[in-house]
Amino acid sequence: MKKQLAVLAATAVLGVTSAFAANPFSDVTPQDWAYQAVAQLAAQGVVNGYPDGTFKGQNNITRYEMAQMVAKALVRQDRVDAEQNAIINRLANEFSAELNNLGVRVATLENKVGNFKFTGDARVRYQGSHTVDNAYVNDITFGDAEEADVDAADVDVNDESLAVDEDNVKAVTRKRSKIDYRARVQFEATVNDNTKAVVRLATGDKEFGAAGNPTTTLDRVYVQHNFGKYATASVGRQDILIGSGLTYDSAFEGAKATVGKDKLNATIAHGYMVGGDFENLSREDRYQTTVYQVNTKLGKYVDAKGYYVQDHGQNSENYFGGAVDTHFGPHNKVWVGGEFAKLESFDKEGEAWTAGVGYGAYDIAKAGSWNVKAQYFHNGEVSPVTVPSSKLPKASTDDFKGWLGTVNYTVAKNVGLTAYAQLRGKHLDGYELPDYYRADLNYKF
Repeated sequence: MKKQLAVLAATAVLGVTSAFAANPFSDVTPQDWAYQAVAQLAAQGVVNGYPDGTFKGQNNITRYEMAQMVAKALVRQDRVDAEQNAIINRLANEFSAELNNLGVRVATLENKVGNFKFTGDARVRYQGSHTVDNAYVNDITFGDAEEADVDAADVDVNDESLAVDEDNVKAVTRKRSKIDYRARVQFEATVNDNTKAVVRLATGDKEFGAAGNPTTTLDRVYVQHNFGKYATASVGRQDILIGSGLTYDSAFEGAKATVGKDKLNATIAHGYMVGGDFENLSREDRYQTTVYQVNTKLGKYVDAKGYYVQDHGQNSENYFGGAVDTHFGPHNKVWVGGEFAKLESFDKEGEAWTAGVGYGAYDIAKAGSWNVKAQYFHNGEVSPVTVPSSKLPKASTDDFKGWLGTVNYTVAKNVGLTAYAQLRGKHLDGYELPDYYRADLNYKF
């Protein structure tokens, strides 16, 4: 292939559109049919000439020269559409040997074999909590029932202030700390230029020293198809994020469609929530859910989301909400955000909200990057918050208020440390909950 034909194809693949680029090559004149394409790619730094200032467009392009263009194309992958991205991936596979010789080592090449690639993560987690003095009886327990061992012998049932019999007493013996780990590997296969299939293999959270081996499951299995540049649909067991994650951020089995671009898009999903609180429900106890959500960018610095969640169960409740995240200040490092959600048929007791501030620019791919956040949470007695919620590291859903502090730091490239402190947590009637601490060491590959 002649070099002129190669650069003309590259302008189409990369979507380069600099209309008035100046031509730096002495042997390419405005009368040449490939003049504009050569000038555009030269201005973008995608093509280079020879030391004498010529381009030699009539020569056949070498594999080495083509590999140089592909390397520049890989850097621009986040600025092209799905069809152009698929072409770049095929070129990267074709010229992988030359790219390695050039020292180009990118995830697209290292983790991909043909039309197949994999990514993954691993986590080691520490959790700790303090006990509290308040005791609950009858239908209430004090502290965290999720990690509780009920033993009536731990409560003095002869205490007249309790006024209950032994059968109605619930007391909690709590583990003060534990360490667990998990790992996940995601496999992605390109079916064609617009379709991909995704499968993720994950272990459960295995506590150090506990009996048995980690459980292993296929926790994500779905197919995604792009309908042009502005519409995407997926079917299967996949992730769904409602708002910014206050009410739900976990697995969803069903169909999901998104229309629009980054500045304004809308999503509709119909199926079943199957993560966290919903994971162990029987088929008879499950109900279908429809999620409607609109996401928009208000200028450069504000992301806003509005949503309505319709539950189709016999005794279920619909809810609605919205979230706002803003970034400003030096290098957009200052964050202010919040989210509100409300069960449709309840008053104050059906509300949940959070607000917070933060500073920093944490990026797990960039060693030394960091951020800090402080957030306050207030969940009503029957709030729409379910577990897991990405906002709270601890299972605090209904009847809760308290503070959460978070620090993220990238120890090394793709190795991040996150520390949480959930402090001064209380039930809405004033009974204190244990302070909770957590540290995650995360690895990405």
